[in-house]
Amino acid sequence: MPEEKRNNQIDFTIKKHLQVSPKEFLLKYIRYWPWVMLSVVITLTFAYLKLRYSTPIYEIAGKILVKKDNRSGGGNEKFEDIFLMQGASSNMNDEIEILKARTMAARVINSLSFQLNFGNKGNIRVSEIHPKDIPFVFEILSLEDSAASFGMTITLLNENTFRINDNKETFRFGQIIALPKVHFQLNASVNRLSSFPSNVFTVSWQPIETLASSLSKTLKVEQAGDFTNVLNISYQSPNPRMGISIVDGYMQEYMKSSREDKVLQSESMLAFIDEQLDTVRQELGGVERNLQKNREINRIFNSEQQSQMFFEELSNSERELAQQGVKLKVIDYLIAYITDKRNPHRKVSSTLGIEEPSLLQQVSDYNKLQVERETSLKTTTEANPVIVNYETAIEKIREDILENLQNIRRTYLVIQQDLARKRKTVDQQLVSIPGKEKQLLEVTRQQNILQELYSFLLQKKLETSISSASTISNIKVLEPARSTDFPVSPNHKALYIIAAIIGLGIPLGIITLKEFLNDKISSRSDIEQLTNAPIIAEVGHSEGSASLVVTKNSRQFIAEQFRMIRSNLQYVLNKNEQAVIMVTSSFSGEGKSFICTNLAAVLALSGKKTIILEFDIRKPKVAKGLGLVEKKGITNYIIGDKQLEEVIYKVEQAENLYAIPCGPVPPNPGELLLDPKVEEMFTVLRKKFDLVIVDTAPIGLVSDADTLGKYADATIYITRHNYTHKKQIQLLDQLYVNKKLPNLAVIINDVSATGSYGYGYSYGYGYGYGYGYGENYFDSGSNKKQNFWQKIRAKI
Repeated sequence: MPEEKRNNQIDFTIKKHLQVSPKEFLLKYIRYWPWVMLSVVITLTFAYLKLRYSTPIYEIAGKILVKKDNRSGGGNEKFEDIFLMQGASSNMNDEIEILKARTMAARVINSLSFQLNFGNKGNIRVSEIHPKDIPFVFEILSLEDSAASFGMTITLLNENTFRINDNKETFRFGQIIALPKVHFQLNASVNRLSSFPSNVFTVSWQPIETLASSLSKTLKVEQAGDFTNVLNISYQSPNPRMGISIVDGYMQEYMKSSREDKVLQSESMLAFIDEQLDTVRQELGGVERNLQKNREINRIFNSEQQSQMFFEELSNSERELAQQGVKLKVIDYLIAYITDKRNPHRKVSSTLGIEEPSLLQQVSDYNKLQVERETSLKTTTEANPVIVNYETAIEKIREDILENLQNIRRTYLVIQQDLARKRKTVDQQLVSIPGKEKQLLEVTRQQNILQELYSFLLQKKLETSISSASTISNIKVLEPARSTDFPVSPNHKALYIIAAIIGLGIPLGIITLKEFLNDKISSRSDIEQLTNAPIIAEVGHSEGSASLVVTKNSRQFIAEQFRMIRSNLQYVLNKNEQAVIMVTSSFSGEGKSFICTNLAAVLALSGKKTIILEFDIRKPKVAKGLGLVEKKGITNYIIGDKQLEEVIYKVEQAENLYAIPCGPVPPNPGELLLDPKVEEMFTVLRKKFDLVIVDTAPIGLVSDADTLGKYADATIYITRHNYTHKKQIQLLDQLYVNKKLPNLAVIINDVSATGSYGYGYSYGYGYGYGYGYGENYFDSGSNKKQNFWQKIRAKI
């Protein structure tokens, strides 16, 4: 049961500790708010300085539409799918990667001449300038190493002269200047120097590979929606005009690149058709001459009436053989074209009706690699490893195509042989038809094959020529580049908010950590939250050096506080006219002896005959503070060395105040207090004095107070502001709840109204006490005045 009762009390104490009123919170932490405000002001100042001297970044954005390619129509779709690569719609992810490629960035930089970068040097930062805005024209005459960058500072002295870097030498506009890395010339410009903050300009040049790599990483390309072919192109730059030039340059170069690819495809296709037309024309002319010669020699007439029964079947076989012959001829043309040493880097224009899926894919890949090689050669040389890789890949696919064509040709030959055997069967039925007619039919069949092929190539040439003449880009600019009106970085609002949060967070974090680590009593509410024991008074800090601050004519505020204690004691003593009051504490240094001395003095001033008993035998301090040095005392009386009347001394500083010193410190103080003479002493003193004040040893260290508690009518428990540990209040609460000490009440010592606690003279256990507040209403041992913040706290 006692254990259960103790646990319930602890739970109650914890609940009270968590209950803090707004006023208590304000009183506890308001002294820190000037530091919080100072921290906020400092962080906001840093934010202002950052915004003031940071380079503003603007966002430039534009929109383009990637239209789907339309077929030319009216022809063989397989031919278009292979040669023009229009078999599938545009993949938007591929388009995004093309835009972000370094080759596209290099085209933009070349078109804008942005390898040269210019800036105007201010006091803090260098502002980037568009090349068209600078007040001079920087012309590079020659470079020592095109792969090495260079930079310099140009200081314009007037409209005709300038300096380079830190050199003292002066140069004139138009003069050719030779530096280790570059030879250049500076010419005058229509732009005026007065429009710039300073006359110092920076000039830097970088290789296009370096700039292209950097630009491609900073460009942002996104699809406007999941089901749209619109692309958003955005770029961030400190110079809005340069950013607009870059985004517009990307859109224009992308349009040009798309159109160039189409023109290149059309030109390659026309060249292939022309070559095939020349070959077919020559073959067709030879066949027609043979046909004419055959007719002239053999004088063949129409024999349809003679072979009408067999002709239809023979015609079907001949038609199939003719079709198969066309395919074989196309295969032969393709093999001859691919193996021709004059065409190592030309595309295969078409399979001309050969609808083998594997061949179609190989030809498509072959043409794609040829286009990519031609595109790359615009910005690099044939010795470049990239070009070498392309040529290796092209050669590998060429060999695969040749092998596939040979396989297809063998297959067609087998089919042709089967058709020939079938025709032979029919032909045997036409033995009655003259052999001359059969020769005529052979020549006629060859003529028909070549005529069909020739007509097909002419049709494709016409379609391709019309398509090439009307070629337009499938890229359309929807919104030209436009810059934001305000910088996107740094963000003024966000930066100020972050600065304010940091300004609040740092001091609040420090305060929270300090309070978390603080395990000492810092306010009256700390005690009230941990125990229900009554608090009868709070005693301030003493600035003086005297132990006895309560005298007859004293008007100090601390003296008035002890007079209030005297009034409050009436409720503790229950109007007991002759009472014994025991004073104790948790441990040394809490001002127990100081409170005991002045409490006895203030009671004596009220006309009560009062005596102080110095029962803190281990570390006596009361007698020394009253000037009763080396006097016989309690220990002499208990051992029988002195009579009680012989150890009672009058305190000269106060009327009606007496004291019994401790006497010599014995080796066994705890056992000495168990002597029967202690009880006898209290019995006698109750009769002779109105009030007996007992100064005992701290109860948190030794058991003397427990032993003497049975002789007392009330107990005063001393705690000290910012000194007594909170865990010591648990001991106080247990004593109060279990009623181990009679009529327990608490006095808080060394309280400072201003929140700053000074420790004056050394007293008691090495600590001083005092209270220097009260605005000239009471006498004070110090002229210290409250500052503004202290007055605000006092009023609250």
